[in-house]
Amino acid sequence: MSSAITRIIESILPEIVELRHAFHQHPEIRFQESWTAERISGVLTQWGISHQTGLARGTGIVASITGKPGKTIALRADIDGLEVEEATGLPYASKVPGRMHACGHDGHMANLLGVARVLNEFREALQGTVRFLFQPGEEQEGGARYMIADGALDGADAIFGLHGSPLYPAGTIAVKSGPLMASADFFRIRVQGKGCHGADPASAIDPVIIAAHIATALQTVVSREVDPRRPAVVTIAHIEAGTTTNIIPDTALLEGTIRSVDPATDALLRAAIERIAGHTAQAFRASASVRFGGNPYPPVVNDAAMTELLLDSASRTIGTKNIIALKEPQMIAEDFACYLEQVPGAFFFLGMANAPDEPYPPLHSAQYDFNDRALRTGMAVMTDLALRFLSKT
Repeated sequence: MSSAITRIIESILPEIVELRHAFHQHPEIRFQESWTAERISGVLTQWGISHQTGLARGTGIVASITGKPGKTIALRADIDGLEVEEATGLPYASKVPGRMHACGHDGHMANLLGVARVLNEFREALQGTVRFLFQPGEEQEGGARYMIADGALDGADAIFGLHGSPLYPAGTIAVKSGPLMASADFFRIRVQGKGCHGADPASAIDPVIIAAHIATALQTVVSREVDPRRPAVVTIAHIEAGTTTNIIPDTALLEGTIRSVDPATDALLRAAIERIAGHTAQAFRASASVRFGGNPYPPVVNDAAMTELLLDSASRTIGTKNIIALKEPQMIAEDFACYLEQVPGAFFFLGMANAPDEPYPPLHSAQYDFNDRALRTGMAVMTDLALRFLSKT
């Protein structure tokens, strides 16, 4: 079966690469992926794969290939782009101003469509159902929750997904059992002071100075409050205050993100931010309010048995030398975690770098592009994984 998979992948690879380039040219942000969804639906229809559209606030798609009675495995790809102006200079660069697939979701979509194309050839031999989830709104909006609410996981026995990573060479995958990626939430701190003329600072309660003290104090949370054996991040990414050079404003705004891999650390971070912001502002005769995003991503926690199955498939398809066993979780986040809260499964990284010592543009940068070389690896591992899961169960 493995050699047959390889032959089919090689025969369809040019078509899948062409699809990936088309997706790259038409990036759409969260829940606005109408062109993308229409293209995915058109391809699935052309290949005779049944599917349901209009999910997850309108642009989500679930396709299914069903063989003999058996269990159901779900495979997922995210489909949204980012608000980034592309600077790759590629012939298939984004045609949409201020939008690009800077996180590589174009490759995730193309990869999953390729897997569907291959598995459709084995429809009669399938010992169950393979379900393909094309999910909108992964970036910040938690589109996975909308897919789940619309029944995308109903009856599923396991789920798997991947994400391209510039940290690892093309042709490899990287994975670990247990916590793989961090939880994530966003916070906003608003400092209320008292404005006045810039030449008379004694008449003010300067929120800019207070914001600076808060930002500095928050850097001690991870280094002095969190157990050093527990990964955690507190980042201030946006500070905004005032309108010109000679006016002390009334307010200042700080925004950032928190990351952790366990609920206790997450609770500690939240409490520390509220305490430090409130008491620091109070020490300077001001006040501060803290608001969290309200739609946090939980940590991505891979199921041990499903990770073992993934490693088995990867060993068969790309060889053990091309599997990178991670020791620690990464502090980026993924709403794939929401699926893993419902059913067992595993998520893995797909290598993008052209060479181990050759820097590759980072995710979310204006220079990032999903490496077409990785499609062969992603399709092979996911296809074998689906077949092995169904045959084993």
